[in-house]
Amino acid sequence: MAIFNKRNMTRRTVLKGMGVSLTLPLMESLMPRNTFAANRIAAAQRMVVVTVPFGMVVDNFHPAQTGTKYELPSTLQPFNKVRDEFTVFSNLDHDVRGGHAANHTLLSGVKSTERAGYPDGNITVDQRAAELVGHNTRFPSLVFWKEGMSFTRTGVRVPGVARPSDAFKLMFVDDSDEQKKFNRASIESSGSILDAILEDARGLNRELGKTDQQKLEEYFSSIRETEKKLALAEGWTDKPKPHITDPAMMKVADGSRDTKIGDNYIEVWLDLMYLALQTDSTRVVSMAVENGNWGLDGVTDSYHTLSHHGQREDPLRQLAIIEQHLMQNLARFIERLKSAEQPGGKSLLDTTQVLFGSGLGSGSRHSNTNLPLILAGGGWNHGQHIDARRKQPLCNLYLSMLQRMGAEQDYFNRSNSTLTGLETVG
Repeated sequence: MAIFNKRNMTRRTVLKGMGVSLTLPLMESLMPRNTFAANRIAAAQRMVVVTVPFGMVVDNFHPAQTGTKYELPSTLQPFNKVRDEFTVFSNLDHDVRGGHAANHTLLSGVKSTERAGYPDGNITVDQRAAELVGHNTRFPSLVFWKEGMSFTRTGVRVPGVARPSDAFKLMFVDDSDEQKKFNRASIESSGSILDAILEDARGLNRELGKTDQQKLEEYFSSIRETEKKLALAEGWTDKPKPHITDPAMMKVADGSRDTKIGDNYIEVWLDLMYLALQTDSTRVVSMAVENGNWGLDGVTDSYHTLSHHGQREDPLRQLAIIEQHLMQNLARFIERLKSAEQPGGKSLLDTTQVLFGSGLGSGSRHSNTNLPLILAGGGWNHGQHIDARRKQPLCNLYLSMLQRMGAEQDYFNRSNSTLTGLETVG
């Protein structure tokens, strides 16, 4: 369920959303805050998600030892400088099947075709986080590069920004006066259309059977979600965007780094994610890596082709180069967050949970079990390898992450508890 409180509601929401304020997605705001344990109140207010589509070579990713004194496997060697800032997990998954067709369940645990069987549909952990903190920023959430991993509670796939230059312009280039005028008119027009649709739908609801009423309620939820987004967008129309003057980022702005051939392509996307957080343009940002080889030395085949390595020596050698490249850039990203000091003395990493994973364990076997997963930052007590031994669902980890962001809930999709073994600092 979405969480709001009255002081965060805009005047437009109150006046035009009486039906909205009484709906189930908003009812948690009526619950006393002391209903939930104090340690669930927001300590980490940001979330970053980085996903890869083809699994990892799990023998080179999962440590052989558990606890804090584990030896970093070859794929995780780039994290040596920040080994106390992250936790690696093994034997966590959603107990789903389907290979590539189930990859999209990574962040929700729910197949899109089975969403009707869950109270919150197949909402993904990043979009649930956006419901919690998205009202604080211009963009409730941002999805970069490849779409298809992030879903709203109404089952809508969140579109991704496919080119670095488009992401830069979206966050850091102000709209023209003409575009702002157009945006205001569009918001007003869309609000009027939604009001009319809701009025007609409420009249129709009285004539429907129970099953159709449930379907219509899903439709209502989608409209309410859109209306909330419109209300947020209205407040940001005339506010200037932050300006970035870094010469290196100017090459991103003009499209020079849009090519997918250069080996710095992943680095560029992570730089944009860093700037999105640093400028508080958003507090929830996700990136899904696309297929490619990015012009890396020693790599001639695509990521997808190499993932079907069949234990052959040459594909494994090339795949190791790609996986090292991914991990080197992710480790650098975590180091940057750790170095970025925030008011009060905490680093940006202290207040940002960084999740890395794939919906496939081994791409070669098309397995959706024993997923490669890392969680960094966010005020957790890291520096360990947790082997869940398949006794806990992955959604237990997501529930822990959401409670860390202040979610007043005791379940998330397929969870049955919070994750055992993950503790906060102090």
